[in-house]
Amino acid sequence: MKRSPRNSIRYKSNYFRITTSGVREGGLDAEVLDARVLQLTTPEGVREVRIPDAPQGSPGFRSNLPILNFAYALAMHELHANCNEQGLLKAGASWSGAWTRDIAFAAALGADIAAPEACRRTLMSRVKNGIILQDTGTGGSWPISTDRVSWALGAWACYLSAGGRDWLEFCIDALRNTFAQDAAVLRCTPLVPGETSFLDWREQSYPVGMSPVQIGESYALSTNVLHYISRKLLARMLTEAGRPEEAKSYAAAADELGKAINARFRRPNSTKYAMYLTSDGRLDSHTDALGTALTALSGLAGEDSFRVLQMLPRTVYGTPVFTPFNPEVKGAYHNLAIWPFVEAFVLLAQADQQNMEGVEFCAATMLRSALLNATNKENYHARTGRASDTVSNSDAQLWSAAGMLGLFYHAMLGLQFEHDSMVFSPCIPPMLEGNHWFTGLRIRNMVLDVHVNGYGTEVASVLINGHPASPLIALDTEGHLQVELQLIPSMEKPAGRRHVSPQAARKGLATPTWCADSTPTCLHWNPVPGATRYVVSYNGKTARRMTKTSFYTAFVPRMHYRQYRVQALGRGRASSPGLPMECVAPGALFSVQPYLIGDGSDMYPVEHAQAWLDTRPCTSIAIYHKLTLPAGSYGVRVRYCNATASLRDSDTCAIRELWMDGKFVGVLVMPHNTEANCWEDYTLSAMLECSASSGEHEFSLRYTPRCSNMNGGVNQCMVRQLEIIRLH
Repeated sequence: MKRSPRNSIRYKSNYFRITTSGVREGGLDAEVLDARVLQLTTPEGVREVRIPDAPQGSPGFRSNLPILNFAYALAMHELHANCNEQGLLKAGASWSGAWTRDIAFAAALGADIAAPEACRRTLMSRVKNGIILQDTGTGGSWPISTDRVSWALGAWACYLSAGGRDWLEFCIDALRNTFAQDAAVLRCTPLVPGETSFLDWREQSYPVGMSPVQIGESYALSTNVLHYISRKLLARMLTEAGRPEEAKSYAAAADELGKAINARFRRPNSTKYAMYLTSDGRLDSHTDALGTALTALSGLAGEDSFRVLQMLPRTVYGTPVFTPFNPEVKGAYHNLAIWPFVEAFVLLAQADQQNMEGVEFCAATMLRSALLNATNKENYHARTGRASDTVSNSDAQLWSAAGMLGLFYHAMLGLQFEHDSMVFSPCIPPMLEGNHWFTGLRIRNMVLDVHVNGYGTEVASVLINGHPASPLIALDTEGHLQVELQLIPSMEKPAGRRHVSPQAARKGLATPTWCADSTPTCLHWNPVPGATRYVVSYNGKTARRMTKTSFYTAFVPRMHYRQYRVQALGRGRASSPGLPMECVAPGALFSVQPYLIGDGSDMYPVEHAQAWLDTRPCTSIAIYHKLTLPAGSYGVRVRYCNATASLRDSDTCAIRELWMDGKFVGVLVMPHNTEANCWEDYTLSAMLECSASSGEHEFSLRYTPRCSNMNGGVNQCMVRQLEIIRLH
């Protein structure tokens, strides 16, 4: 095997460089001594890191580039090191449990090939009573967090690589049941409400003060794209299982959602997608790297995919998970941070678009992070490149290790699946030019040894077991195959794809905040540093663009209920839309207290105008005093407290049905609104809309099987009055 000179520079920036055998950055040096031995030199001294052999039967890799040999061995070792005694893959060295999105993304990136049985076991463990579990998160998880359908990506990857009719049927049932539960509780438009996928430290990625209720009413790009992809995948699973008619309904639902995503999230006159939409449809100012990469990989971005990816802002150390950075947040975790697994999805999207410059940049930043830390870290600081500068981190992060394997399997080897075939479509930038051998790859009933030589995106020749062939192999092929892929060196860009220098990631504008003296007729907000003008909107419609920091609502036509927001603009930058300010017309607000609680047969008076609700039959129904209303359209919400856990944690979001005059109105969601055990802190839920005829009406809250949350046991809260607001 021909070796490249050890000091040959493969990638160089003003901040770090990558050679055939290591990474150098300032006073840091990572030098590969052997495929499983790394020498780290830091200001504190010199140490060696030795990687044990991979488990027997693991797919192997070797190259004439020592840096790749070590990066692959490290990722494979850490992937298997995360496998616990039950055979499940935990999220990382610092995270003991299995998580839905972690295993889903890890399997989709490459863990399905490296550890197929562990991936399947872990994915199965995230299904309970036939429904996919939502990870813990903001406000007590689902239905504030709604990205559990990411499970489909990992499940489908496992099916493609290993097959199995039983597995296919298991996946179909889990996804169908999960979609049905979502449909019963979530108010889809068809956009799916809920927070951004994996960005579940709300104070890092949302405006200061944005509550779990408001996050649950918003619409996140990444989560919606995952719902789009998962519906597409379920349709493919059903087609594979011989149920084409049933598949059509999910494919149609995916198409409807995809059209809504492109219509609602795309910024005017721009290829960029917004990170989220507020409940009234205002576009957020941030760009979400994961969501953007998924729009390209899924085909949602269409012909704009190449440009969409090029427009992702960068720092010299990688692609931040979102930009611009939030100036109101101290510390880096999601804000001011780069996550290698997100970088891996960006890399695969760039490879899919045959953008070698993009692949080279992502590969360089991933290799830099892994070797200088001698582990696949969870995240690192976007400005300094150091993992030590983040507020929380972990070694051997599952999806980071899987992301590194994705570089090898899905970019360098170019392993893709099309219908009933496997295709080799390598995208190897000049930085990684060389001879690369993949050994012992198990795809269904095949064992593959593949040699890839050269760089570029065009395959000049293919030999399979010594015979000329195409780079396509039927998935029902059996036996041991030896494959030779020779690439044509090329740096030419695909036709019609002009190179645009990526934007530098930068700090955004602070979110406007309301002054204490704001009134329903005259709104005042605090000036935002760097802002040159402000956009005032009400009920999602732009009311005025102005330079002043006050607005007289008399300029707006009279309505019973108005919800105002302010967004700051300045020199090509925009803030997130501010928190809403509600203005209710005189006589449009009604309030009613609870007076009976029980199971329908035995009812008891409510004391002190507040009722305790949990899952026991004796608290399954809370009835409110009767109320006389004029005919019209109304919004109904409840003042409640859910202090079962903190604002951003656990899985005990409270859920109840709202009924009016004995008829079901909708599902009220009452996420954690305070810190654990602070049962005196009350807030308002989101509103449900209903119509009422003129006369007396009776409202009630009920616990039914539809109200089951992710915890399955603890589902409790305190409720006080209902607020009924006339809308029209």
